[in-house]
Amino acid sequence: MKRILMVNLPFSGHTNPTLDLARTFVGLGHEVTYIHSPAWRDKIEATGATFVPYDNYRAGKSADIKSWAWAYETVKRIGKDFDCLVYEMLFTAGKSLADQLGLPSFRLFSTFALNEQVLSDFGRTGGFYLTLIFRFPILQRLLSRPLARRFAWRYADMVREMVDNAPELNFVYTVKEFQVYPDQFPAEHYHFVGPSIGHRTESDFDFSNFPDPIVYISLGTLLNNSPDFFKKCIQAFGNQKLSVIMSVGDKIDVKELGNLPDNIFLAPFLPQLQILERASLFITHGGMNSVNEALYYGVPMLVVPMGNDQPRVAQQVADVHVGKRLNKRGLTVQQLQEAAGELLEDKSYQKRAQDFQNKCQTAGGNQKIAQLILDQLEV
Repeated sequence: MKRILMVNLPFSGHTNPTLDLARTFVGLGHEVTYIHSPAWRDKIEATGATFVPYDNYRAGKSADIKSWAWAYETVKRIGKDFDCLVYEMLFTAGKSLADQLGLPSFRLFSTFALNEQVLSDFGRTGGFYLTLIFRFPILQRLLSRPLARRFAWRYADMVREMVDNAPELNFVYTVKEFQVYPDQFPAEHYHFVGPSIGHRTESDFDFSNFPDPIVYISLGTLLNNSPDFFKKCIQAFGNQKLSVIMSVGDKIDVKELGNLPDNIFLAPFLPQLQILERASLFITHGGMNSVNEALYYGVPMLVVPMGNDQPRVAQQVADVHVGKRLNKRGLTVQQLQEAAGELLEDKSYQKRAQDFQNKCQTAGGNQKIAQLILDQLEV
């Protein structure tokens, strides 16, 4: 039996794919301890892992920023008692800290695998913060120096630490055909295992009142406070010969959206995987997890990125011909109608999405990650 330490930061897009990995290790008879913020206790314990909260955690507006330091101190305190450290790429201190503790380390990517060229793309096409950090080298260096001292990075440069101080084995939650610049990531060090679907508890959704084709619309959980966007979708698709299912989050007063046409249903949260299994089109913000889930179920996408890495993800969706991209700024009802109409009618998008479905469903997932890590620990 191996004792496996996992650590992550309090962001759902970076955490959700890793939960099934914890469950997989436990199912194989290994002991997993997962360091995270208190809000994730129930979900982590549901995997069978032992939950350990960040040392010195204090709730508040600055908790997300401070979580890097809290996670670091917690790993530093207990890490020596484990056989390895498994961390998600946002915890940039993972490799340096594991080296200090004398532990093998393994890195998970909930977004694309990263190198200098991918990060440069984020600097040109990403949301505000990614552009700010990766487009301006002077600012990047100013940010890097105190972080390098605080977290004992190998390099005093954020990009070099992320790119050059990499573990031997890195696991990416997509397929290589969707990775940007895939040939720049050697197969002996980067394994593309497909989306993390695994076990997810979802309430059953009754599709009896939703004839095909079904258009599913969601902006995820983080950047979904966009009533104007949802209003445009209602105007674009109301009273059309299709069923529209909209997940609008809990930040919007549904009354703001007005009276709904009979063919449109909305709720704060919906069982996304069940709906994607039936959907003909997914209108999404382009969060990597949502996009990967659509690829897994072979659903063409219309992507309207809201921020972070989503503009680059949206561009990749268009580049590999599994969907189209529209810009949020200046978005019109007519643009939504025309793009959605093309994606529903042009069978080449559906064929390409089905090709990705086959690749995603045979890529290995968390079972492959667990086995490769365990094999490496036996070397």
